[in-house]
Formats: sequence, C-alpha cells, structure tokens
Amino acid sequence: MARIAHISDIHFGRSFVVDVWNRIKDEIAAFHPKTIIASGDFTDDPDPLLLLAAKSELQDLCKRCGEGTEFFVVPGNHDLLDLGNILHPGSAKWFDRVMFRDTTDLRNRLQSDLGFPFGLNEETLRWTKFPRFRRMRPSNWLSLATRTDKCDGRLQSCDYRRAGRRWPTRSIHDRTLITCLDSNNPSLRQFVFATGTIGRNQIERIKPSNLLPACPCCARAPAETENGGILLRVAVLHHHPMPIAVRDKSLDDAEQEARLEPFLILKNSGDLVHELQRLKYDLVLHGHKHRPQFARVELGADRPERYPILVLAGGSTAKRDEDPSDNTLRDIGTEPNGRLRVRTFWQGNLQDERNYREPIEILKRRAFARALDRTGIKAKHLISDVVIDEVGHLRSLDTTSHLRVMDKDRTLTGLVSNVDLAPHDTRLDVELEEGSDRAALCVRDDAGNLYRLNDPRSPADSFYWLNFHEPLAAGQQPFTFAIREAAANSMAMSQWEIEQRSHGRGGAGDPDYGYEEVGSHISYPIEKLTIRVTFPPNFEGIAPRPRCRRHPAMPDFPLRYLPEQRPRRNQPRPQLISDDDLAKEEMRELTYDARDRAWEVEIDHPIPGCSYSLQWRVPDPRAPQKVCDRSTAYRKMLARLVDPSCDDDIVEKCRERFDRLARSLMKRFHFEYDDTEKQTVFLMLYEPADLCLRPALTQGPIPDGNYQVPLGGGVAGAAFLQRQIIAWKNDPNSKSLIRPASSGALNSHWVLALPVFHQGGRNAKGDELDTEPGAVLAVITLGSDSAASRISECAPNDDDPKGEIAKEIGQDAQILAQQCVFDMLRIIGKVGDQADPVVPTVP
Repeated sequence: MARIAHISDIHFGRSFVVDVWNRIKDEIAAFHPKTIIASGDFTDDPDPLLLLAAKSELQDLCKRCGEGTEFFVVPGNHDLLDLGNILHPGSAKWFDRVMFRDTTDLRNRLQSDLGFPFGLNEETLRWTKFPRFRRMRPSNWLSLATRTDKCDGRLQSCDYRRAGRRWPTRSIHDRTLITCLDSNNPSLRQFVFATGTIGRNQIERIKPSNLLPACPCCARAPAETENGGILLRVAVLHHHPMPIAVRDKSLDDAEQEARLEPFLILKNSGDLVHELQRLKYDLVLHGHKHRPQFARVELGADRPERYPILVLAGGSTAKRDEDPSDNTLRDIGTEPNGRLRVRTFWQGNLQDERNYREPIEILKRRAFARALDRTGIKAKHLISDVVIDEVGHLRSLDTTSHLRVMDKDRTLTGLVSNVDLAPHDTRLDVELEEGSDRAALCVRDDAGNLYRLNDPRSPADSFYWLNFHEPLAAGQQPFTFAIREAAANSMAMSQWEIEQRSHGRGGAGDPDYGYEEVGSHISYPIEKLTIRVTFPPNFEGIAPRPRCRRHPAMPDFPLRYLPEQRPRRNQPRPQLISDDDLAKEEMRELTYDARDRAWEVEIDHPIPGCSYSLQWRVPDPRAPQKVCDRSTAYRKMLARLVDPSCDDDIVEKCRERFDRLARSLMKRFHFEYDDTEKQTVFLMLYEPADLCLRPALTQGPIPDGNYQVPLGGGVAGAAFLQRQIIAWKNDPNSKSLIRPASSGALNSHWVLALPVFHQGGRNAKGDELDTEPGAVLAVITLGSDSAASRISECAPNDDDPKGEIAKEIGQDAQILAQQCVFDMLRIIGKVGDQADPVVPTVP
C-alpha cells in the first residue's frame, strides 16, 4: 500500500507558527508515510539558509517516519522570487544546491556552532532574525559546502541528475510514480508576478525516453521500475492548475479574488492536465493559493477511455494569518485493494467529515490502466458460461473476444489455458471451439515442447497452451477464441460430501466452508467480464453471491498467462484475500433468468490479479441423523469382510451369498449369443479415511490391477456419491463425463453400478429406500466386455427414449443387490442364538 503525506507553503519566516507545525509533524510521524511531498514555498523570500532549515526538518521527519521514507520537493514562487514576484538573481541555483546536494557537513557545523538543532523551530527562527545574521553572511559557508557536486543520496536528487539536472524529476517510490514539475515561469523575469507556466519541454519530458540508468554522482539506481506494479501516478507542482473556489466570501471579496487571479494562475494549466490525463495520472498535488481544494477532473468524459484525475490543493502548512482550515495536511494512501483514500487535517487535527474514498469505478479503471502498462495486452470481453448438472459435473465455455497487443515492442506467441479445479476434479474434453484458424490448443512443457492433447508422452507438470500460428503483435487484427471444457465430479452437491472431503473436521476458521463457486481469474486487462452459471433443477431456490478475491502480492500479481508465471502443481497456491467492497459493488449487476435457471453477473473493468466468482451455499438434503448414524454402523459392519481378524466362517457365508447375487446378475444381463463374454461383479465399500471405494468381494475373471476408485470417481464412485443407478457404456462419443478409475485391465464395454441404501427410515422398518446423502451403504457393480451386453437395457434407447423401462430393469437389479447386502449384514451381525441385529442401536 502506498502512503503519502502532502504539505505545502510552509513559509518559514515571520508568519510561521511553530506550535502548529509541531502538531502537523507529530501527525505525519504517527501514520508513518513512506513518502512526504512538499509542494513549494518553503520560505517567504529566497534564502538558502532558510531552505536548508526546511530540508533539515524534512530529513529529520523522514527518519522519524521510519526506514525507507523519502521526501520530494518542488520550488514555489517565494523560493525563487522576492515577495513571490520580484526577480532574485541566483535563486534557482540556490534551490538546486540546497535541495539536491549533500549539506550534511554544513548542517552539523552550524548546529555545533549555534548549539541548537537546525530546522523549523523557534531557535532557528530567532537566529534568522538576529542582525549579525546578515553580517556573518553564512550563505558563504553554504556556497563553499555545496561547491562540489556531491549528491545527498535522496531518490529525487539522484533522479534529478539522471534527467540531466532538468525538471521534471521522475521517481518511483513505494509503488508510486512521482513526477515533480517546476511551475515557475521559465525566464523568472521581472513583472511575471506570481503566475506560473509549465514549459513545453517539461510537458514533453513527463514521459522520458533517455534517462541515465543511475545517478552519475552516487551511482544509486532506481529501486523500482514501471515494469513492476505501480499503484499511483502523482504529479507535483506549486501553482494551481485549476481555479480555486472562493468560499464563504462576500461579493466584494469575490470580485477582489477575481482581480488577483490573473496574477496567480498557471497559464497553460489545460495543456498540463490534458497531458497528465492522457498518461493516466491519478493525482495532482499543488499549493500556492493557501486554500485547500478537492476536485476531480475528467477531460473527455464522453470517451470510453476516459480517465479521471484528482486535483488536491494543499493549502498552507503553519501560517499565523490563515484560517485554521487553510493550514492543511493530507494523508493520502491506498487500501490493500489499491483503492485511494484521503484524510485531511486542519492545523494538525483530523477532520473526520473530510475523509474521502474513491468510487470503485475509478479504482477499476486505474487497475485496468496499470495492468495494461505492465502487460501490453488487453481483451474486450471474457464470457465464462458454466453449466452444472444434477450430479455435480461441470461444463464450461470461455470466450475471449478481441484480444490484441497494444505495445509495439511486444509480441505474444500464445497463452496458458489455466483453470483452478478442486483436487478431486478430473478435467476432460478440452477443445478449442473458436479461433482454430489462428491458434491450436495443445500441451506444453517447461522446455517449450508442444504435445497433442491427451498425448501420453507429455510430462506430469505440462500445461494446456493456446499456441498462435503467428505471434500476435501490435497493429494486427484482434483475436477471438473460445475454449470448451468439462470437469467430472467437480461440484459438491451436498453438505454431506463437503464433510466427507474435510474428514469431518468442519470449517473452523474457513469462511468458504460449505460453499461452492465458479468464476474466472483475471491476469491481464479485460474491458468486461461476464460470468453465467446455469443451475440444475435440484438447486431451485439457491441464489449465488458475487465474490472477489485478490492476489496478496497486488499489484505485482503473477501474469498467469505466461508459462514462467503460471501456477504449478507442486507449489502451494497463494491464499487469495476476499474483498467485500468489490463484491458488494458487483452485487448490483447480478441477474437471474428463471426460464434457464441461470444467474449472471457483468463486471466492467474487472481488476487484474483478482478472481471473480459466483458463490453459493451448498444445500443439505441429507438423511435424518439416525439414518446417517445407522448407515455408518452398517458400513463398518461390512468393512469387517476385509479385516483379517474377521471370523473365516462369517466371510465364507457372506461370500456364498454374494456369489448367488453375482450369478443372478450375470445371468440376467448376459448376451445369450456371445459365449466369449466375460463378466465381473464387485462389492465396493466406502473408506472415509481415504475418500475412496475398495472392492471387498469379487466374482469373475479379475486381472491384476488396482480397482480402488475415489469418492465420486469412476462408475462405482459416481453411483455412490450421486446415489443413483448408472449404466455406463465405454463410448468415445458419449457425452457422459464418467470415466473408469481403474487401470483399465477389465476392458469393460458396459458397467452397471447399483448403489445399496439404508432402508426403512428412522426406525429401519419396511422396504422403502432412504436415498438421501449419508444413507448409501455400498455399491454392487457388474461389468461386461461385450458391446452387446444386456446392461444396455438399463440405459435409455430408441425404443425407450424416456428411460422408463430402463429404470424398472435397473430397479429390479437393485432390489437383488439390496437383499444381498442386508443378508450379509445379518450374517455379520448374528452372534450365537441372538436375534439378527441388522438394526444396530444408535443414539
């Protein structure tokens, strides 16, 4: 965050009030700015020793504020002209020597001889009025002390030399570009009065092209560059670039002010403001008229590229003959998201009613402009269209329109296609839907080698890459492209699933616990972002909320579209920071289309480095607590089948019962004309500690392999989590996102997965199945290597387009599976002559 203290018109002399200055100085030290800006008129009349006192005071104040604090100055008309409007020979030379050369030895010698600290204090003020002051001519000492061009090491002093001892100075400090201009009339001739002018040569040098790489005197190089993240661009001058309003004055006073204004104005203020606005400056800080003013200027407000600029008049600092409100200190800073805020102090007292926070719209325009400077590219529109189905699969189409390179010195060879998915997601079916005439979607490794999609030779840490056939450069036609992709098992559809994935630890301290979201990360400037999410019917009544999270390193966020800055799988992701202000701003743009069950938010100028999303509370349609507890007990009973300590007789009896079920299913779904058909049956049990399903009992030819499937993954894992019968066909053209999770050794063409549920409700009485989350006990799967397997009868077909007959066939098979599993529970639970404890006791 940037932090600036702005003061102006100190006028160290007859009307200077030390007590007021001390209060202001204490306030500045209290909020620890990294930058102190003083916009001229340090003295009443040109006097090098008074300038030295002001510089010494600013140096001491920087030390109080902490390491790394710098001050920046510009000359005022009173620093160069007697009484502010009469020629004073050599005054510009003295300002240069005092402010930009090393005066440490001279100050130490003066303090040693005088016996008091040299600065803006009572002792120095009295000494400057003493008659011997003129006879001693200590200015001669100053001339000797600054005869050699020894730099004082300040950043502005070094930048002054880097610019060839010409104004403006242009410094980058604390993520702020500070351009200091000399607004005094260039000739300093007689009868210019107190007017000002920014010479054409200064305006042309606001954006320099030939700065030295380091200070020629002390070799100090800039600590920061514009290639990094710049938060603010600030211009500093002395004269007011726009009229100062007359407040609370009579008409006579107003007329008098109007007569004086021609003798005070900045003559070419329009040219200056226009150029600063063209270069996307955010602040103009000035003084001169001793009246604070706060204005926002927006030349060309009718243009889409309009850019408002804030003009702050600083008033005076500690003058006796001013209204208290005219002795002004401004605390200027940025909030963590870059939002500008300004606090105003009158005579060192904070004025709460004068606090300013800029509108979010201006923050977004500034962030857009800064990111454009940094990246050199921009796009007109990104549309992220996401569809979520009833079981949590996600399909998206991301369309980027009018991508272009704006910087003539840059080219773009491609873009990283990066999507943040949960660890349990499987990214599938990625394809370039639009833009294939100018680019191809492929896989790239860190060495720059390209691979086809799904090429098994691609390294583990490779990434999706949109490769341009010809590098994109400035002046070319803008490029529009669309990437379609799908992710299986992507969205949690119940709170029960969320609890399982958190291993029951809950969401202590995690504000996102229990929520899901979809959205986009912005890593380069985009004029408009549209996020659209279509909910399944079972999400009726659920309303999402816009969310914005920023990268902790903003504005130096990683440019994720570049290969070298992309997120890596083996590196921890940075903890993004929620920004409620930005989210509330976008909430007003959220709309709902009831016909399509689609929520949509449109965001103008989304802030690069931020992730925008629509977030919603996941529903909780779980079974009653007794049913959930009893289901957990059932699963633990079944898990004894794979426990070596389980009695062999129990295992054998359960196997016999399972074999009868397996033979029944094999017979029912065998294709009678295929004598070579191979069928396999599994009893898959859920292991919550590892979030997976493992086979407990099998029947049929089982090649060696790993048949464990993750929760929600594969056919069995999907049936368990989705709580529905699944008839899956191995068809490359299928729209299903379910993929086998095993090694593929079974080579199944068809798989039928039958979830087994708790039945009978709270009291476990009756045959009605409890199909809510938390009530699934196990999954029975039947696989066949025959494309003609009668498992196909459990899937909709041309003769049964609505799947009604298929549903009945699947339910008949499920009844057999239910009976088998509950028979095994009776076998496991039976102890001696005790009645079958198939209904375990739960609280």
